[in-house]
Amino acid sequence: MEKAEIIAIAVVAVIAAAELFCLFICSKLRPECYPLCIAQPVTAQDKELRQRLEYIASFIESGSSFADTVLLIDIDGTQEQLQLCREFCNSYHAMELIKIADIEKHLKN
Repeated sequence: MEKAEIIAIAVVAVIAAAELFCLFICSKLRPECYPLCIAQPVTAQDKELRQRLEYIASFIESGSSFADTVLLIDIDGTQEQLQLCREFCNSYHAMELIKIADIEKHLKN
């Protein structure tokens, strides 16, 4: 074997060893991640609901959201607000529109 081939094999072996180390050791050292939920109330008085939903959606799109679920809780939302929430729920699967009476059932899951 030539010197270049030996160097290439050594480099590949080091990379493979690093990958195996990260796969088996580093993944075990990470702290536990617990699922979090964002609760956004939907009320008739909230005139900035669209901006709030777009702000939350920007975190979801960028992948920097630490929450697994976004609950949009219908307290007394208008039909336009509820339709807006449904559109966001269709676009972002992490968002869910629920009624205030269903909170306990949802949080138990």
